Amino acid sequence: MSYDELIAAFGAKYGIEGLASQGGVTSLVIDGGRVDLVSDEAADSVVVCAEIGFPPPDANGRFGEVMLKANHLFLGTGGGTLCQNPDTDAYVLMRPVPLARLEGAEAFGAIIENVLSQVENWHQILAGMRTAETAEGEQREEEKSMFSSGGFMQV
Repeated sequence: MSYDELIAAFGAKYGIEGLASQGGVTSLVIDGGRVDLVSDEAADSVVVCAEIGFPPPDANGRFGEVMLKANHLFLGTGGGTLCQNPDTDAYVLMRPVPLARLEGAEAFGAIIENVLSQVENWHQILAGMRTAETAEGEQREEEKSMFSSGGFMQV
């Protein structure tokens, strides 16, 4: 099955009229999440891509470490790869799928569902990092105010 045939079959299976490739790229919005499907003709595969977002500024180094560990053997990514989009700096989950392994629109739908599930997991990880960053910032502000308000020491 070719990429264009897969996209047409997927659209027909899930009632998405007029779903077609535009220059080898198809974009979908499913449950509020955007998924880009990109044809990789050289590898005879389709790459399923979805944006995760941005870590808080103080978590960039920690997030990179967490991301690299998750990429190891694809254990924390559901078979995909976490990376950073060089154009936007947003973090993205990408999962290449050989067209020969896809047995129709239903199998492809399951892969897209898996990618969206992984993206939701990573949204939660990022949210946890934001919460931790906020708590650390509030603690630093509280410590600063204890020193400057006359509680311990005035400068």
